[in-house]
Amino acid sequence: MSGPQGTIRTISAGGYSAEIAEVGASLVSLRGFRGHLVRRTPPEGLRPGCNGAILAPWPNRLRDGRYDFDGETHQLPLTEPERSNAAHGLVLWERWDVVAHRPHELVMSLDLVPQPGYPFSLSLEVVYSLSASGLECRVTSTNTGKRPAPYAVAGHPYLVADGADGSVPDAIDDWTLTIPASSYVEADPVRLLPRGIHPVEGTAYDFRAGRRLGREPYDVALGDPERSPDGRFACTLSTASGDGVLLECDAEASWIQVYTDDQPPGEAGRRAVAVEPMTAPADSFRSGRDLVTLDSGQRHSVAWRIRDLRTG
Repeated sequence: MSGPQGTIRTISAGGYSAEIAEVGASLVSLRGFRGHLVRRTPPEGLRPGCNGAILAPWPNRLRDGRYDFDGETHQLPLTEPERSNAAHGLVLWERWDVVAHRPHELVMSLDLVPQPGYPFSLSLEVVYSLSASGLECRVTSTNTGKRPAPYAVAGHPYLVADGADGSVPDAIDDWTLTIPASSYVEADPVRLLPRGIHPVEGTAYDFRAGRRLGREPYDVALGDPERSPDGRFACTLSTASGDGVLLECDAEASWIQVYTDDQPPGEAGRRAVAVEPMTAPADSFRSGRDLVTLDSGQRHSVAWRIRDLRTG
């Protein structure tokens, strides 16, 4: 059906089903063997924030929307004016084209045209595919222009461990999050911009052995993950009974942003946990940290997978 999020399409395979919206190429829902694996976006209204969306050509925040690249200074619109930041890229509210829709797979594309602050040409493709191993999301971007382009990308899934649809306030407090990351980004508490990178050892950001979330608010980027021989690493969000969800990243993803959906007093929050695979952290256009430079014709691809901790 079509609405503020565009047409929402369904794919299914291997005991999983997913819904994907055209706007933002957003993951609207994902169900596994025990129920929901991500917070479901109600299809009838605007998508809440970045829920399930693809973030490119940069994730997170860019200080003052201003950066230098290839000898030129660029100024982006401030999409988070209260913090004087350009946030979450340029494709968040774009309507993606559907290239192919098969029972188990949806392929979407978007041409990002040169514009003020980002005078570069990119062709982006997102492939959502389901199998018995869960949902894979692969984002491939190609520089279709004649000049180099700065680039980073992320996904923004909100994971749920209890099989509910992510609408229950304070549901996350008894869940355990495990992430094999050995460093974290210290952020300015007002503008949420990086101030330094530190070891997680001895901090509330050490999720390597699993950490119960409790009432702690988290909005932190974690890096330097311990990887398997093929370059992958996995994060899990689980209940006390062992149910939950796994997010696995390939070698191109180097950071995970954790956000516990905290809201002002009196508003429902902490219903799901954003576990965001990122190729670069906040402010990468300025710091250069893990920023990709795409030369003319060059392609970059990254993938992550979400699956049920139950196997059937």
